[in-house]
Amino acid sequence: MSAAVHNVPDGPAGPPVEHSTLPDEDIDFLFRGLNSFSKLALAVSGGADSSSLLVLFGEWMKRTSWQGGAEVVCVDHGLRPESAAEADFVAAMAADHGLPAKVLRWEGEKPTSNIQEEARQARYLLIAGHMRQSGAQALVLAHHLDDQAETFLDRLTRGSGLSGLGAMACDETDGPQGLRLLRPLLSVPKTRLEASLRTRGLTWCSDPSNLDLKYKRSRLRAIMSLLAEEGLTADRLAQTAGHLRRAREALETTLRDLVKRHVTQHPAGPLTMSREVYRATAKDLRLRLLTGLAAGATGRRVRIRFRKLEALDLALLAEGDCRHTLAGALFDADRGAIRIWKEAGRTPPETLAVTASPGVWDNRYRYWHPSDPSLPALAGNLRVGPLCRAPVQARDISWPEGWPKEAFDCSPVVWTAEGAIVASSLTAHLRIGNSDGVNSLNLERIPFQGKLEADFVDGGDLQEEI
Repeated sequence: MSAAVHNVPDGPAGPPVEHSTLPDEDIDFLFRGLNSFSKLALAVSGGADSSSLLVLFGEWMKRTSWQGGAEVVCVDHGLRPESAAEADFVAAMAADHGLPAKVLRWEGEKPTSNIQEEARQARYLLIAGHMRQSGAQALVLAHHLDDQAETFLDRLTRGSGLSGLGAMACDETDGPQGLRLLRPLLSVPKTRLEASLRTRGLTWCSDPSNLDLKYKRSRLRAIMSLLAEEGLTADRLAQTAGHLRRAREALETTLRDLVKRHVTQHPAGPLTMSREVYRATAKDLRLRLLTGLAAGATGRRVRIRFRKLEALDLALLAEGDCRHTLAGALFDADRGAIRIWKEAGRTPPETLAVTASPGVWDNRYRYWHPSDPSLPALAGNLRVGPLCRAPVQARDISWPEGWPKEAFDCSPVVWTAEGAIVASSLTAHLRIGNSDGVNSLNLERIPFQGKLEADFVDGGDLQEEI
């Protein structure tokens, strides 16, 4: 057993304080939402929080005769000498509770700065890749009440708005790497999770970096007791985050309705909306809409500085035509309409070799082969890439009316390895040469959602951690 394994909380030295454990009926209530899933992955590092999740889930699974499948995933970052032993500890604990475990290792050169954030991103990337192979529908995390309070404080220091201060959700349907994240323990204090392990005589791994004040999270934990003395307890902070999340959800509903009624998406990529409708929309919704329009056009979720959003907003409110770029999207406005499309720039979307399996191109389109058995087998011989890189001349394209030609530079086109343009399900919307033949590949635009992305300044949902 690693020397990093202790039966004490990650806090100041001293005798453990007794706290009540979680009774079975409370656990059943917290885990009730998991019944709708048939396959889950549990993120476990070996610390007290995730070890409690593993133990409580294993007991719940047996007690309720849950019919689904579950697997423990543990990431060995290789950043500390104890990490391999801790991964072995997790695998052994999982086996003791009837769960298979998969250890994922972060290979390659490690960063020398911003280590915690880089490690967090690596965790999500590794776990997402494994879950795509295993077929797990969601990732269950051990975030608890104290984590929620710390997240709120962290985002408050970053100047976050509703998207960030709403903190973490119990069910995050579109988390990092597109993962669905479940947090059944979000209302439970850390002390009760530790008590649940102690009463069972179980140990856990203690990461010394949790007490290292060079990390912001550690400093926030250190001041929590002072805030609690003034009435600003973890529970009170989590309540405030909950109120703000509900306000955010109300805004999201309004934004989705605005998008549904007033934003039109061309099947080949670009978006458009009435400039008059944009001007009549409240400012906060306008700024969030701009972020969403940029994400919808480019397929990329990025955080955008407030000053850039406000500059574009002012230009769109003013009289006269204007053209601005924002986060890789080009906004082109005349008197009547605003048109938005992905800018090819110096690095246009990549060209992919199409395999027999369905896939996603440029985070904007799903593709799959038609099921018609009479069609020739072209898997492995087809390419999908942007129009600006396709083997075609501009004079051979029937350009859609009402749009600048450049609006379709990043539209998907299908061709063979020999350079012959072939028909796809988008041919009717962007006709190229003699590509009127039998459809060789189905392409479907991933719908633009009126979702509140990360806030205008540093902070927001992309900062959530495992």
